[in-house]
Amino acid sequence: QLREENAMLRRVVRSMQSSLESQACMVQRMERQLKASLAKEERDAQELRSFVQWTERSIQLMTQRALEAENNVEKLKQEIFILQGELESSKTENENLRAGQTTNPGAVKHNIDFALQNLHKIITGANWSIRQLTSGAESLHFVAEVLKSTGKISEV
Repeated sequence: QLREENAMLRRVVRSMQSSLESQACMVQRMERQLKASLAKEERDAQELRSFVQWTERSIQLMTQRALEAENNVEKLKQEIFILQGELESSKTENENLRAGQTTNPGAVKHNIDFALQNLHKIITGANWSIRQLTSGAESLHFVAEVLKSTGKISEV
């Protein structure tokens, strides 16, 4: 009877050992899955942090651009206002000139200064164009000399 009981206890022990081994395998498998899941979550979190940083930089850049655009708009509005005033002044002066009225010396001086500024701009542009034409002509002359030399070399 003791042998039967001993055999039965051994079977129970083997069954428990087998159960423990399968449970140990299951625990190891679950640990591997947990590690893989944690690693994936960490990668996803890092990607999300990178995306958030990129988005924040983009928002800062867009905000900066918007502020610059607003400043430019304000400057342009001021410039338009000044130009409209000058236009009105010029219109009034033209009407007075057409009517044969004399204009005040300040307005005449302003018109002369304005005309001189425009004339200086035109002269500067013309000088620049002349320099470019001269430079282009010199380049063409150099190319012609090189071609002439090449022709002489090929003849030889």
